[in-house]
Amino acid sequence: MTLSAASRIHTLVGEILAPGRPSLPDLNPFEWDALWRYARTHGLTPYLHQRWQEAGVLARLPPDVARTYAQARALNEERNIRILRELEEICGSLQEQGITPQVLKGLPLSQTYYGDPSLRLLYDVDLLIREPDGPRALRRLRQMGYEPFPALSRARDESLGLLWRPKEYAWDAERVFDPERPLFVELHTRPWQPRWHGFRVECDLDFWDGLHVEKIGGVELTVPSEESHLVQLAVHYAFNALESNARLMHLLDVALLLRRRGAQLDWNRTLRQIEANRAAPFCFLTLELARRICRSEIPDHLRRALRARTPERIVLWLETEGVQAAHTMNLYERDRNRIYFLHWAIASGWSEKLPVLWYSLASPWHEGSGVGRLVSFTRRMAQRTRHLLASFADRGGHRMPHK
Repeated sequence: MTLSAASRIHTLVGEILAPGRPSLPDLNPFEWDALWRYARTHGLTPYLHQRWQEAGVLARLPPDVARTYAQARALNEERNIRILRELEEICGSLQEQGITPQVLKGLPLSQTYYGDPSLRLLYDVDLLIREPDGPRALRRLRQMGYEPFPALSRARDESLGLLWRPKEYAWDAERVFDPERPLFVELHTRPWQPRWHGFRVECDLDFWDGLHVEKIGGVELTVPSEESHLVQLAVHYAFNALESNARLMHLLDVALLLRRRGAQLDWNRTLRQIEANRAAPFCFLTLELARRICRSEIPDHLRRALRARTPERIVLWLETEGVQAAHTMNLYERDRNRIYFLHWAIASGWSEKLPVLWYSLASPWHEGSGVGRLVSFTRRMAQRTRHLLASFADRGGHRMPHK
């Protein structure tokens, strides 16, 4: 995709994500194809269809384009209906065992903030349970036919693992809306991993304070308070942004929560939660991008407090490169140089930079084995060394080092 085509698409999507009436897209066939791939990558396809429909421009799009987006939304609606039924089965079975699962992100967001469950793409279902309930919950899901997904069978620090009901399936990015696509269920005992990648961020958020029930399609789901959910969504997006694989769909989750419920949130409580978990730089990154891209707002005192706790290089990056970076992040084509820069820039002082550096060097060693482990470790060492040298050479300024 050319720079001019990318710029046109980013501008178009920016209009879609912000409030107000989006204009009629004026794209050539190549750009329509590029927009389709872009929207699918960022999980925005059904939402684009809805916004064009609201603006009254859907009928003025090329017929094949309008038909393709309508078909994708219809498939996604059927998929989400099936996911809801499976989620009802899972939650009901766990509750029979005395386990209360909270549903994070996904379907509750689609109902409450998107206003239509067909508009939110779901890759998996995240359930939060109390840590002592972990073994019983896993045992119950195994009895229901769920098994660890082979490619991601190792449990992560805050997760009990990624589970699915095994089936033969031809995985393809184009089939992301497919109702037959297997559902992944991830059990968490914490909403995010404390000391993630060596950072000092904690996870002492009490997600069990302020629980309430949302009813979706006749199914009652337990969800956290909106203040806690906002913090979790902000940290989740920031972690993915630092890994250069964040989807704009997750930024839209934050923006729609703020747009629909911002006036009712307890912002002092939100700030206390963020500060208690040392999550201010991560939350500022997310909320600032939501402000710049989706035109969402937070109280001035909260923004000032979070900005004051965010390293200046991140603040400057958000002002100069953040919006473009958010548009170009891609799970399948991660920018390693951006990852190194953001990890280094958001770490506050050497007491945090050194653990972050150590994690980045040690992770390929722990994750690999045999000769592959040594090759991966050596490659990571060389990449990190080049980045550090470039970073030190650029100490006098704030420019992000380029490849």
